Amino acid sequence: MNRIDALDQRYRASESLVHHGVEIVAVGDPAGARLNQAIRDVFYVAQDDLHDGPWGNVVGAAKSLRWRRMTHPQPVMLNSAVTEMAELVAKYASLLHGAVEDVAVLDELVAAAMAAAETDSPLGSLLLSSVEEVGTNECVVVAASKRAQVALTNWLGELGILVLTAGELERLQPPVDQSYLIGPPRFFRSSVVTAPVTSEISFLIPAWFGDRTVPRSAMARYAEGALEIKTRVFVVGNTSEPGSAIAPSGSGIEDDFLPEPVWGRSQAPSRSPKSDEVLAHRVLLSGGWSMCLEDDGERIRALDPDQPPGERIIYVGVSTVRPGTYLVLRQGEGERSALYREAYARLGADASAVEATQNAWKQKLQECLFWIGQQEVVRELRARGVTTAANQARAWTDPYLVRPTSDADFAALLKWLEIPAEPTAVHANRLRRAVHQAAAAVRERLEAEVSAADLSQLELTGSLSLGVATGGFRSILATRVLAISPHPEIVARHETRVLVVDRSAQWLE
Repeated sequence: MNRIDALDQRYRASESLVHHGVEIVAVGDPAGARLNQAIRDVFYVAQDDLHDGPWGNVVGAAKSLRWRRMTHPQPVMLNSAVTEMAELVAKYASLLHGAVEDVAVLDELVAAAMAAAETDSPLGSLLLSSVEEVGTNECVVVAASKRAQVALTNWLGELGILVLTAGELERLQPPVDQSYLIGPPRFFRSSVVTAPVTSEISFLIPAWFGDRTVPRSAMARYAEGALEIKTRVFVVGNTSEPGSAIAPSGSGIEDDFLPEPVWGRSQAPSRSPKSDEVLAHRVLLSGGWSMCLEDDGERIRALDPDQPPGERIIYVGVSTVRPGTYLVLRQGEGERSALYREAYARLGADASAVEATQNAWKQKLQECLFWIGQQEVVRELRARGVTTAANQARAWTDPYLVRPTSDADFAALLKWLEIPAEPTAVHANRLRRAVHQAAAAVRERLEAEVSAADLSQLELTGSLSLGVATGGFRSILATRVLAISPHPEIVARHETRVLVVDRSAQWLE
């Protein structure tokens, strides 16, 4: 299919959805409804201990099981993911016996989890019959995640049924009219309906899931007369749901249905960072890793699998890092330290002189910050024409930040510090150029590794080791951001961007 045909397909699909809307099929799922109610009862009982303390792992495993119940509808015999998660629910619940008073709630949660793991999901049988009715070559099944896609392919692939993720559907744009999306609309990106590939879209959801709203484009709220996609809801099967005297309806329980990380109890810092510290957010990463990402950072290396070969290694702004971003990080050591070592090596015999001038102005700035404080430093710099960048004064003392971006800001800073502009500015520029050259060399090596790597593994597992083996840049890892802590914390600057083992995201993977 050429680009014109692909664009034409999208226009026809959009026109069809505007006229006919999307279909939401709510399938009765008594076992899933029982599990959902058991989780809500735990929410009601545990209250503030949901994401921490003894309940944290039980809740995390139970929510992950419920997620799989909604998005992995294949028969139980092919569904090891739900079996394993139900066993984890039982394991962590058993550890709570004797530690909490509400044992009956725990026992019901375990029983509901086991029942869900032993009962085929009605969504699966409905999906299969729907596909066979339409024709296996006339439709596509869209999974909510890469893992769900692989699991569904193992089941439906032998029948010749195409299973894709939402991203793959947009990239590949198969020439079919019907797509079946497994899971509630809110689990998918809005573009599946705002820029559809197929002219008919059906969401298959469990009947106990109440939110049936269809996502809108982020721009719709700003557009006059934005299109509204209508929905046609069909309810099928046994939709009975268990009642509960513990957590009655309307009890105000907040449940977003998505598996959540375990952040622990965090509070806003009660003091300002010292000169060698920084405010940072903990970032949970695929593969059992995490790192701290500084708030005042500028750019970080990332990987974009959707770009063509040779352009996949990119830099993104620290403030733009989101769940789903693939970061490229060095294991065992912050990449910046290795990068600067290589940069100084490129300077050869002049490295010592450059390093000396760099240390001199950074040391003097650090002394100013220590003696008069950051606020006064910022005020002084602003009075000398350093405006928007003045807040970066503390960051400039970082040995791995060469100099202020603006020439004018750097000149004003040196003048205020009473340091001659030359040779400090010239040395800083040489170092910056060497860092850029070192970064470009690493980028080329990484691009070569990425071009030779199987990126489907990256999408499936969320992480991929890139075997760059030269220049001290071994063990570089591409890993997906799973979650970012909402709570900032104070950490030593040299500890930022360093990978550490962390299983807090185990329920997200």
